[in-house]
Amino acid sequence: MHTKLKKAGLLMLCLFLLAGCTSPHFLKLLPSTKRALEANQLFSYQYARMQQMDSQELASYCPELLSLPDTSANKSLLQLSCAQFWLASAELKGTALQHASQLYNQSLTQFLRTMLPKQKYRHPALRIVLEPVKDETGLAFEDFVLASEFQAIKSHHQGIAHSGLGVSLVAIRPNTGKGQDKYYPPEGIFRSVTVSLKQLKFTKDLQIQLTLQGHLMQEAAELKFASGSYPLLYDAASSYLWLMQQAKLADLELPGLFNAELADNKLGIYSVTPLQNNKQPLLMIHGLNSSPLIWYELTMAVLQDEELKQRYQIWHAFYPSGPPPFYNSMRLRKKLDELQSMLKARGGSNQLDEIVVIGHSMGGVISKTMVQTTDYLLWDLSFTERPEQLGYAKQELDNIKDIFIFHARPYIDKVVFIDTPHGGSETSESVVAKVASWFINLPKNFTLLMSNFILKLGPDKITLPMREYLSGGGPHSVQVLSPRHPLLQGLNKLEYQRPVYSIVGSHGPLSCKDEKSCSQISDGVVPFFSAHQNKAVQEIIVPSRHNSYQSPQAVQFLVQVLRQPAGEAKILMPPTDKPED
Repeated sequence: MHTKLKKAGLLMLCLFLLAGCTSPHFLKLLPSTKRALEANQLFSYQYARMQQMDSQELASYCPELLSLPDTSANKSLLQLSCAQFWLASAELKGTALQHASQLYNQSLTQFLRTMLPKQKYRHPALRIVLEPVKDETGLAFEDFVLASEFQAIKSHHQGIAHSGLGVSLVAIRPNTGKGQDKYYPPEGIFRSVTVSLKQLKFTKDLQIQLTLQGHLMQEAAELKFASGSYPLLYDAASSYLWLMQQAKLADLELPGLFNAELADNKLGIYSVTPLQNNKQPLLMIHGLNSSPLIWYELTMAVLQDEELKQRYQIWHAFYPSGPPPFYNSMRLRKKLDELQSMLKARGGSNQLDEIVVIGHSMGGVISKTMVQTTDYLLWDLSFTERPEQLGYAKQELDNIKDIFIFHARPYIDKVVFIDTPHGGSETSESVVAKVASWFINLPKNFTLLMSNFILKLGPDKITLPMREYLSGGGPHSVQVLSPRHPLLQGLNKLEYQRPVYSIVGSHGPLSCKDEKSCSQISDGVVPFFSAHQNKAVQEIIVPSRHNSYQSPQAVQFLVQVLRQPAGEAKILMPPTDKPED
């Protein structure tokens, strides 16, 4: 009977927390058009002829190659060669540059489609080689995927026009777990690479040899020709999209809540773009029963935006959501300090002192601890004696003090809260939440830390309001989200040291004028007056059932926030309604 009750309770809780669950399906593979390529000696005569053409002759001849019916390698070789000569003959603009780029990219795509996943293609008349491509640390990639071979499932992420020369690949290598790799997703290192033609030559027996070059794309770059330089294609989104399809994070969402020990070693801040010294970090922190997969919409919006992808590097935090947010906050602040300090130590620019933090739900509570200074407020709410009076518990104190006493991080530029229960959530005290408590198993490192400290301290040194939360091995996250929790309410008394914005979800009205009408607004988990921040620079209400991170209006607003210069926080134009897929 007890087992059946537990199963029923778990089912109820999963349904209740469904808004936090994420789907691991982000892309679909497109039909393959791979075929063998053969070239004949006729191309060598055509190539010699193109070498003699001037820019006007090439402008007349090359566009005709776009409609050639030939399906052999000759067509692709003619297109690539003509585009190469044309781009080198004069500084192309407008339609001419568009046609030359189309010829160049279309033919290169065909060659890559033929040779990948291998980096070589051999035929008696044709040889193609992709030179080894290395990442920013000097390690070679082991696998490549043609970006045109897949597309995002959601239509608003499809068909984004990328201008520039070259063909986009996703380059992949295993994560070594060492050095900088520990700051990247464990699924592997995924990078955007743009391929260009490095050399086309003929051997003595007239075999055609193509040497292709891969450019690691971390920012805008140009390809040089005799006539000038042209922008390389910079497709920052495809590598992230491929990573998301491989991600195992969905498997950690429920264990992170109910059996945090299984997910605790995955806690960290992971960069889904290359770590760079000269880009502004954008840190996203998920909420209860969730994972970084929820940030798909916002991450794609940034990586598909020509301005924002040049400006930001994107970091995703992951933490098991079973332990209380104040404990996870301490650990994530330490991780963020470590990562920011590492980049600054290797010559990082001032952009690393301008981190934008976005937090959803409990992730918003964690985010606010990065822009608040507690002094002794939270400590005094919890204990009757201050740390300096507890010399007899120094060893335990060193590990626990930062949970209650912390300072605003000077390198944070601004914070955005999404569906955040600043005032707690009544659902944390519901029957379903109480059933959930049966299943939440906290990690041993937390329970031992708390129980040893309380044992050394003595229960009489805990304030009366906090005794129910600090008994045994300490509270879990659902308990801390209670509107009655002293520390949650204590945070609301502290000033923000940096500008904040707020996004409130509602499955009903999207505006209110007084206390009565505002009390009708809720996203089903967090009511308006819990999410509301009267100290925010600006607050908007969007249609949501506690999943505003995927609201088109919320994403549009976030993009506006991100467009602001660092150090600036103004009231922005309200977002317009956008249809969802």
